[in-house]
Amino acid sequence: MQTANGVAQAWKVKLDSVRVGDVVLRNVDGIVQGTDMPFALLGMSFLSRMEMRHDGPSLQLRQRY
Repeated sequence: MQTANGVAQAWKVKLDSVRVGDVVLRNVDGIVQGTDMPFALLGMSFLSRMEMRHDGPSLQLRQRY
């Protein structure tokens, strides 16, 4: 796949669930990269199911559906 850092090997997966704090979303499309990363990224398959609101320096997420 093409990333901001160039071409990377990756596999598309379906995640049974993704938990962020108290929010749990089910059946989320995801990508597993072939290289290590020091953190996990939330993609649009997760964020598009959330309501996002800026509150000063923070971003608040609330489950939409």
